[in-house]
Amino acid sequence: MLFETARLYVIQWKKEDLNSLYQLFNDEAIKEFILPRLTIEETENIFNNQLNDYGNKFPFGRYFIVEKESNEFIGLLLLKKTDDENAIEIGYSLIKKYWKKGYATEIVQSCIQWLFQRERFSAIFAVTETDNVNSQNVLFRCGFYQKENILEDGKEMSLFSLEK
Repeated sequence: MLFETARLYVIQWKKEDLNSLYQLFNDEAIKEFILPRLTIEETENIFNNQLNDYGNKFPFGRYFIVEKESNEFIGLLLLKKTDDENAIEIGYSLIKKYWKKGYATEIVQSCIQWLFQRERFSAIFAVTETDNVNSQNVLFRCGFYQKENILEDGKEMSLFSLEK
């Protein structure tokens, strides 16, 4: 387990979790803001690469978010390396039926605490689609401030930052 909140666990993937990842990557409600629909083969490639990376790239990578009460997979947390060794980028996505329950805010707040407890990180970044107001509101509630927009893969995106 990476860390936990009052209602959630953040854990590494296990070999039997491939279908949960495929379910998230192909949830129609979140397709608007993340990757295009992926085949099971493309999902499996991402999945296996992550399993291999846990050992040698910690803490960077993708982690499952699991609801404690039901023990169900509800989403994904991303910890991404940046050009700045003292900074990290976070990202998150939840299956639609878990939206509007405060889970995104809860996971981001706890992730901030967990990351800033490490001496290594003094800044956290997040990137959202410019029209993803719900995700932006989560970041504002967690203390992030919006910086200038950036181009990511040729698309204008909103950049957020939080410093220790």
